[in-house]
This record gives sequence, structure tokens and C-alpha cells, in this order.
Amino acid sequence: MPPAAVPAEEPAAAEEEEQQQTKGLPALEGLVVGSYCHDVLLRGGRVVGETLGGAAAFVSNVLDAASPPEASFSVVSKVGSDFAYASAPAPERHPPLLCPAPTTSFHARFSDAVASAHAPDRQLRRVNACDPIYPDDLPDRRFAYGLAVGVAGEVLPETLERMIRLCRAVLVDAQALIRVFDAEGGGSGAAVRHIALEGTPYARLLERVAFLKASSEEAPYIGVEMARRRCCVIVTEGRDGCRLYWDDGEARVAPFTAVQVDPTGAGDSYLAGFAAGLLWGLSATDAALIGNFFGAAAVSQIGVPTFHPKMLQAVKQILEEKPIQRSSPCINGTTFTFQRSDKHDELHTALQEAARLMCEQQQNDTATDNCD
Repeated sequence: MPPAAVPAEEPAAAEEEEQQQTKGLPALEGLVVGSYCHDVLLRGGRVVGETLGGAAAFVSNVLDAASPPEASFSVVSKVGSDFAYASAPAPERHPPLLCPAPTTSFHARFSDAVASAHAPDRQLRRVNACDPIYPDDLPDRRFAYGLAVGVAGEVLPETLERMIRLCRAVLVDAQALIRVFDAEGGGSGAAVRHIALEGTPYARLLERVAFLKASSEEAPYIGVEMARRRCCVIVTEGRDGCRLYWDDGEARVAPFTAVQVDPTGAGDSYLAGFAAGLLWGLSATDAALIGNFFGAAAVSQIGVPTFHPKMLQAVKQILEEKPIQRSSPCINGTTFTFQRSDKHDELHTALQEAARLMCEQQQNDTATDNCD
């Protein structure tokens, strides 16, 4: 299946011109389009945390940590003058655009009930909404790949179409396409709900997208059987891992154990980890292991997680040294490989050891906090 390179209606001459324009650019430069947000976490009506949030923050965090050394990326995001996290690592490295509207803000209300993949442990309300990201906000140059990771309706259909024209391959989070927000009232913000993808202006763009990721909660709204005929669909299933669906096949990819503290950003971290796996030259199914790993890492901390250096060193060593049967760098190629390699299980075992390091560090940090 071809990644979204040049729209089908454009002539071959335009494709040749675009390829000429990419010469001399970093071979693995990416474009991330999404929001930085202010997240307020509440449990039992009480504020238990206020943190930097938004897909751009979680995605940047993983790409900075896990991409190959030759890879780079730019972020297009918008915030208001009230943005309180400009000195946080992700926004400091990848500054947002400033606009008159307030920074997008969400209230996440957690219940005391046990969460499941189909009954999430939170209810989201959008309290403030920043301006959307317009096509003209995107850099006027070509990229190897793009990540459309909206959380609050900020990635407009025309913006996604512009990304498709700029990027050789585009990966999309379904929440950027199917989230709608009920009318705000009573100061409590707008409730988040989903609509069917097929009835949106985004549906016609699917055949020009390389990968579409959805949570198990979102999957019924995207129509997996319809969507898989147009692009590769990834459905994340929380503690059960994920599944990949493409036009003539599918695969289940095993999870990694994690102690869930906050599920916010797990899907964003998954998609960034998956993209990093592709950048390392893995097949889509092998790259999904990297996605599962970073999705599990994200839920173990409140807000944008801090990855322990020893854990990151272990992951990069695995990706650099494991004798994995790699494709050519598929994020820059004309096709993607979907089948798992013969080293898939070995890769999972090695990453499990890195996940153990992560859990040990989390336990050590908790013990230190208790002593303090």
C-alpha cells in the first residue's frame, strides 16, 4: 500500500518536482500538527493535578526520546498568552504559535471504579479552545512524514489535506477527526463525544493517509472494515495491546505491563512510538511493539512522562543492535511492510526487560516520595 505521497489527481510531473524539492533536506524530518493543552485532573470533585497536556506534548516527548539520531521534526501548535508551560521540555524545544484565544484546556474527571478498555476511567470536558491550525500555519516545505494529532478540533480538514501534500506519509490519530464538543454551559465546559468518520469531510482523505490510529472506544466510529480498505488501521486496546488491520491482513501485537496512574496521553505516546519504530526501519507490526511500549510508559505517570535514562538507553540499544529483519527506511519509501519479522518475539522479550527497568524506577521513585 502506498503511503500518502502525492495526491492521485496530481500529474506525475508534480510528483517529480516534489521529489526534487526534498533533495538536500533531512531524510527523516517530520511534521507534528496538534495542540499543547492545560489539563486539570479531578477525582471526587477535587483537583489532584494540573499539568501540561495535549497530543503535541506527548508526541514530542516520545519522538525526542526514541527517534534515530538522524531524525528531526517540527511542531505546529497554538497556545494563548495564558500558556503556563513554555519552559517545559517539549514546548521549550518545539515552541508553539501564540494567538489571541486562550490555551486549550481540558478537565478530566476520574471515577473510583475500575477502568476497562470499553469503560474509560475518565470523563473529558473541554473548558477552553484555542484557535484551529490553518493550512497557512504549516511550514512551506516537504517532510518525510507527518503526524496529525489533534485533540480539540484544531486540525481542520483543509489542514490535513495540506499535510498530505507536504508529507510523504501521514499518520493520523482518529480523535483528530471524530471528536465533537457539546455546547458549553454552566462553566463546566463542553462534553467530548464522537461522531461517525464516514459522515465527516475527513473520510475522503483516508485513501491518502498511511496509518489511522483509534482507541477501542473510538473504533466503532471509524468503521474499521471500511477504513482498512483505504489505509492501515491501528486499534489500541489498552492493557491488551493493539491490533493492526490492512486490506488483506491483520495482526495482534502484545502489550507491556504497567501500573496505570493516568491514562491521558497513552494513545499519543503510542502513535509517536509507532512512528519512531518506522523511522528505525521496522515493519508496521514490529513498530507497533514500540508503540505499545511507550503507551504503557505514558500511563505510569501523571501528565507528560519523564523517561528514565537507563530505560531509554536500553530501548535504543535494542533498536540499534538487535538483528531485526528491517525493511528499507519505510517512512521514506513507496511501500510499507506489514508482516512481523522473524525477530518479533525476540524484540518483545527485549523490550519487556526495558519495561521492567521502567517499573523498578517507578517503584523506587514512589518509595523515595514516601520517605520524604
